[in-house]
Formats: sequence, C-alpha cells, structure tokens
Amino acid sequence: MNFFRSRIVPVLLACFLAAAHADDKPFDAALQHIQDEWAEAFYHQPDDRQAEIYEALLPRVHKLAKAQPERAEPLIVEAVILCTYAAADWGLSSLSRLNRARELLIRSIDLDPKAMDASAFITLGNLYYRLPGWPISYGDESQALTYLEAAARLYPDALDSNYFLGDYWLHEGDPEKAVKYFEKADRAPLRASQRLSDEKIKQELQAALAASRKHLAPHGDFFSSLLPSFDDGKSH
Repeated sequence: MNFFRSRIVPVLLACFLAAAHADDKPFDAALQHIQDEWAEAFYHQPDDRQAEIYEALLPRVHKLAKAQPERAEPLIVEAVILCTYAAADWGLSSLSRLNRARELLIRSIDLDPKAMDASAFITLGNLYYRLPGWPISYGDESQALTYLEAAARLYPDALDSNYFLGDYWLHEGDPEKAVKYFEKADRAPLRASQRLSDEKIKQELQAALAASRKHLAPHGDFFSSLLPSFDDGKSH
C-alpha cells in the first residue's frame, strides 16, 4: 500500500456515507448499495480483485447520475470509484481517470457544495496535494489548501475537515497550525452513520496529534495507498 493511497482513503470512505434523501428512497438505496459494494471491495477483497469490481460499479453509478443530473452525490461516488480504480489498476489510463474524477467533483460542488459533508472539497484537496504537478498531473499545493479550507469553513467542527487540514499543515512543516485543527478533530464525536471511516481517522489522528505536539516529522498512516508515492519529488 503506497503513501498516497493511505492519505486519501479515509475521506473516500466518508464520501460514501451521505444521509439519504427522504423524498427519493429508491434512488438513495441504489446509491447506498454501490457504496457498500465499494467498501466491501476495498476492505475485504485482495488487490488483484478490486480493479474488476470498481470497473463494474462505474456504469451503475454513472446511470444513477444521468437519471438525476441535479444530484451531486452520485458524481462524488463516481469520482471516488475512479480514484480507487486508478490505484488498483495503475497504468496509462490512471491519470485520465483521476482527471475525470476531478471534473466530476467540481461539477458536484456546482450542484451542492455541502453534499456528503463537503466530501468533494476534501477529496479535491487531497488529490491536489498528493498528485504531482504539471506536466504529469494537476497537483498544486496552493489549490489543495483552498479546497481544504473551504471544507473547514462549511463544517468547522467536523472530524474529517479538521483532520485533513491539520494533516496538510503537518506535512507542510507547520505543526503549530496542525495542532489547532487536530485538536478540533479530536473533540469531534464519532458519527453513527460514518463509524468505520471516523474510527479510522481517529486512530490516525492520535499519532498525528502526538507528532504535531512534539514537532516530529509526519508519520506514515493507514490512508496512504491510493497511488504510487510522488512525495520524493515534492519540495517544500
């Protein structure tokens, strides 16, 4: 499991746990089923099996997105599946899948910036931070911070928005800023609807918080295995 994948996976899982819309139960049930299948594949299937599962899920979620083009949630889910598919089947098509994921996330923000607890902002922030920049991909630390701060403004007391903003500052070498956000994340309660992702984040949070308080280097964590590591070439 490589570094980038482990950084992004917790938010990917959190994206799949949005509250249902009471006025469209069949649609939300179908979307939730896709989310559950994704989580089952990621956590319980071997790496060599995951790619074919993600590939099969994509046309199903795309069909839902076309059926209700005013809904942001299926666009976010499709983007998340594309990200994990890019990692599971890393090759010439991976960067195009990540580009497509970015397009879907930006469209989802235009429809509903608060959808799935601002997961589109958090996911985009992580993508921009972890991917290499031009000419390979669209990585951009300044843009990453813009998206992560937008999520924190929308949900200032949420676990994931504060954790990932703190994580950004820890890796940028500013542990004092990181501590502020990590402590807010630490005070946030676990959400019953997102218990699995929240528990994973809470586990990583304790190590990150300790590193920030002691001004230590960032630790490797559960969430770093979405794509091959690009950090060796990153300068700060």
